[in-house]
Amino acid sequence: MDFNAWRPEDTARRFSIMGASSLGTFLWIGLWLGSGLNPLLALLVGIVAGVVAHLIAFPVLRALFRR
Repeated sequence: MDFNAWRPEDTARRFSIMGASSLGTFLWIGLWLGSGLNPLLALLVGIVAGVVAHLIAFPVLRALFRR
């Protein structure tokens, strides 16, 4: 795979998805196992946190990688 062929938007999207999915998964497992929250409610919180993290991180990373 040629990483140099990626456009800045591709790189920013991939990094923001990677970070958001990691955060969402960590929150889901932490809320479910750590605090004893209902697994479905913890999953919903993890999904919402992941989506919000992606929506925040994508424009920031896109601006950073366009430099």
